[in-house]
Amino acid sequence: MIIDINSKKDLYRFVYFIKDLYKNDKYHVFPIFYAQKKELTNLVLKDKAYKAILCERDGQILGRLLFTYGDSKKQGKEICYYSYFDSINNISVVEELFSYMEVDMKTKGINYSEGTFSPFDPDTRRGIMIKGFDSMPSIFTSYNYDYYQTLLEQYGYEKAVDTVLLNADVNEKSKKRLNTFSRFFLRNNDVRVDSLDFKNFDRDLKDVEIIIKASTSEVIYQDAPDMELIKETARQMRAFVNPKFVKIARENKTNKPVGFCLVMPDFNQVFKKTKGRILPLRILYYKKRITRARGQMQYIVPEYQNGGLIGHMFKVIFDDFVDEGITDFEAGTMMEDNPKPINAFRKFGGEITKIYRIYGKEVK
Repeated sequence: MIIDINSKKDLYRFVYFIKDLYKNDKYHVFPIFYAQKKELTNLVLKDKAYKAILCERDGQILGRLLFTYGDSKKQGKEICYYSYFDSINNISVVEELFSYMEVDMKTKGINYSEGTFSPFDPDTRRGIMIKGFDSMPSIFTSYNYDYYQTLLEQYGYEKAVDTVLLNADVNEKSKKRLNTFSRFFLRNNDVRVDSLDFKNFDRDLKDVEIIIKASTSEVIYQDAPDMELIKETARQMRAFVNPKFVKIARENKTNKPVGFCLVMPDFNQVFKKTKGRILPLRILYYKKRITRARGQMQYIVPEYQNGGLIGHMFKVIFDDFVDEGITDFEAGTMMEDNPKPINAFRKFGGEITKIYRIYGKEVK
């Protein structure tokens, strides 16, 4: 039986379903449930921008799904985006969930669906993990059982595009490579790399906006992130940001912003300990013991692309990693059909360690 969620009671069952589904998985990291309930309450119950459903049998929740509708740059039309797909290993549960969604799609004249995407930010938690099940996921990345791929393909979903995640150790070998890139870049350019300055937060956000707007030609598959979303997220996530890991490159003579990198400490190492709860003292304790960071965003204005600026910026970031006790770095997930950033990270020792697949299906 499908439950169309329209009450807080059922919404909370939707949120907490994964506590039972993943209770015995040693790698899964529970989200901050309080924050997730707040966001989904707004999206599903108040704004009604998303529809959330559960599959229930004999009083037991067996699967969940969230979906919405929006324009697709790649498809050139309005499509259905789905997320929060979680299920036991049973194809009939998947059939119930997705057939319900497809009936809703037909009432709106939509004939294509694609996912998974995070409902809050299309650049995070995108895709079903198909490789990399032997390690804990970093912050803002997907994690799921390995049977999800089989279930979706059995139901008729096909690969739309893969995203890849590269890992690089913070060691002497990687720092040596970055030092080489940095020296080469500085021989021909007069550019400094500044850390985020909370005292001039609005100024720095404005420079970030300038960089992203100038760099959108590099964005494949999706539009550049919405700046209002970035600003709101930046303010909400301020407590989780290490300003040393947020870099803005500026020309010395003109002060023109030309590059931006956002790297986040991997708070999943903290959330794994708190099990989805907000425990301030434990969060402060484990925050000081984070050893991994994740690249979240990187943008270079066109005139500085392919010139070594990204290598120089990460040289500066890696120096700060050493001071902050970071020994492991994951680049943000990158679309497989956007090879430039993938090749850039490979040059200083990055290797693909995880793959996520975005699945699509034409509904007839």
